[in-house]
This record gives sequence, C-alpha cells and structure tokens, in this order.
Amino acid sequence: MFGRRGSGLDALIHRPRPSAWQLFLQNPSIYIVRKLYSWRRLTKESWNPEHQEVSVVCISDTHNSQCPIPPGDILIHAGDLTQSGSLEELRATISWLQEQPHQFKVVIAGNHDLLLDPSKDDRVGEAVLARKQIEWGDIRYLQDTSMVIALKGRRLKVYGSPKSPRHGNWAFQYPRESDVWRHTIPDDTDILITHGPPRAHLDLTTLGCPHLLRELWRVHPALHVFGHVHEGYGQEWAQFDSFQAAYERAVLEGGGFWNLVVVLRAFVFSLFASPALATCQLINPSLVGGLRDDARRKPIKVYI
Repeated sequence: MFGRRGSGLDALIHRPRPSAWQLFLQNPSIYIVRKLYSWRRLTKESWNPEHQEVSVVCISDTHNSQCPIPPGDILIHAGDLTQSGSLEELRATISWLQEQPHQFKVVIAGNHDLLLDPSKDDRVGEAVLARKQIEWGDIRYLQDTSMVIALKGRRLKVYGSPKSPRHGNWAFQYPRESDVWRHTIPDDTDILITHGPPRAHLDLTTLGCPHLLRELWRVHPALHVFGHVHEGYGQEWAQFDSFQAAYERAVLEGGGFWNLVVVLRAFVFSLFASPALATCQLINPSLVGGLRDDARRKPIKVYI
C-alpha cells in the first residue's frame, strides 16, 4: 500500500542543481535578476538586550536518512521524514528524532509521508490503524496547526503545514492554481514551517508556490523553514521591500526585458540608499540531494 509511487515528481523536484551557464541559457533575464537580487545590501535588526537568542536547527527531506545534528534550543523537521510513507519508516525516523537532546522538537509531514495524510487512507482502514500506532513522544507534530514555545523568557508562535503544490499522486497536495494559503497562517506567527517553498526563493525560481509567497508577505514571520525542492538547499533573507517585490514579479512573470530594467533600477537605487532591513530568514535545509539523491548535506542552524 505504501510502496514508492512512480511519477515525474522525483525527476522534477530532485533534479540536480544546474550550472550557472545552464541557468543563463535557460532564461538570461531571470539569471541576471537573480544575481542582482543576491547582491542587495542588507542589515539586520539591532540586538534587543531583552531578548535572548534562540538557536533553531533546521532539517528537511531526510527520506529515511540520518545524520549528526548539532545542538540547539529547537529542532525543526520540515517534512519528508520517509521515502515511501510506511509505518516502519516513520517509526525509525521518529525514534531518531526522539534521541536528539533539543528542548523542543517540531515536525511536519511532507508529500512522501503518505501514512500521515488521511485523504490517502485505504478503504479497509489499515492506514487508520497504523496511524494510531505512531508514538510521537516529546515531538510536536503540526498539521495546519500552531503551538507556542516558551523559551528563554520569550513566547514564539510556530505554525506548521505539510501542503505542497500537486505533482503526481502524493500526500498533502493541492492544485497549483488554487490559493489554499490565503489567511490560513496566524498573523502573529514567529516561525513558519511548510513543506513546499514560496515562489522565487530557494526553489530553483520556478517550483515554489506564488500563493504561499503572498501569505508570507502578509504575515512577515521571523523564520520560514521549508524543503521539498532538494536542490534549493540554502538560506537567504527577506526584507519585504520594493526591491524584493520587483525581483519576485520578474520571476513570476518569467523574466522579460522590462522586468529586468525594473530590477536593475531597484538595484542601482539600493546602492545609494541605506541597506534594507532583513526581517525574515528563509531556510531550505533539504538534507538529501544530488543526481540520485545520493548527496547528504548538513543541517542549517540559525538564531532568532
């Protein structure tokens, strides 16, 4: 029942990271606006002595693999704990996560975690019975829900969702044209965890969701952790200003000369203005990657 489901999803989502030359040939204007955006000048908020820093260790898309995890206050797994979504796979990954010493552990599902999606249940009820056997222990599992972490005198609201745009017959997926995100994330969210990425950020510029991107602009969390697109691994900052808006518009519209001009103008203006205030860390900590998912990457540790 929970065997590997073949589709074009693996080839698309797990494809190797293209070279710079390949990216330029695919779409010169998108390549240039991406470069300009990566060169923007940013500054971070000044240190607030009333807030102690909280360390967050981020992982995603482990697909049954296990790796050394650095210490931290919070451990986040952004989905795809398994490869085929079986109970045995889930138990093994949950046991591994339970062994970690982090004070708080927060997990969401991904499209490969089929057992956790009730819409994929079989008619005879085997999946329901299997799901009842899952013991999360000290792990907090979020599925379109929130929790509050009280730590170091701070209260951090965390929202997690396993959803990602549909490609194939996997778990927690929605039609790409559907805006399933509008006003679903609480306004006061500090840490946002989704399996799929927002469009134009750590998603190979084309595989993220534009509707999630709009919701990100509305909520402005301090940290957004996601995975799904393995070769989008990395981290960047969002500043929610006109430069970012121009860059994202260029990506959403597939590039073009005029969009390139607008982004270039925003870049030139930024050279003579104060650095933009970076307010949101975007993290894609997909640990599995490479041509055949044979590469293993390190967790990403950040501070908020």
